[in-house]
Amino acid sequence: MTGCRVESKRSSVNHIRHTVAMRQHGDDLCPLGPPDRRRLATRAPPGWKDLAVTLTLFGLSLPLFAVGWFGVQLSMSAFDACGDAGCVDTVGLIASIGFPTAAVVNIVLWASVAERRRRARRRAWITGVAAILTIVVLFVLAAVVVPMAAQPN
Repeated sequence: MTGCRVESKRSSVNHIRHTVAMRQHGDDLCPLGPPDRRRLATRAPPGWKDLAVTLTLFGLSLPLFAVGWFGVQLSMSAFDACGDAGCVDTVGLIASIGFPTAAVVNIVLWASVAERRRRARRRAWITGVAAILTIVVLFVLAAVVVPMAAQPN
């Protein structure tokens, strides 16, 4: 069976990789099916700019965390005016301990997601933005809960 060799402009290594299967008939190679026309999708790595932006955003999340923690501790002074009037000290304590704990867990989780996205050759800067936004949401939640708990019954 002559003429069964598939002619291609690609090199032989690429040709073999892109055909479904080959069988040998005498000295000729014959494809068992149509050539595979799909291209292998390869993503270029996001690059140093994405890494720089991601690290900058995570770097900004740390001072934001410190400012938020200071704000929560400052809002805890609302309990000083309470005295024995029956404020809900437990909620304030939970906010005081819960904000920094949740913020640290938040930063670690988003950093883990960023690392996984970088390994998958995806942009990771969005995880830094998400970490900052989550810290802001946690601070707003704590800033709303503490004054409400400091109101006398």
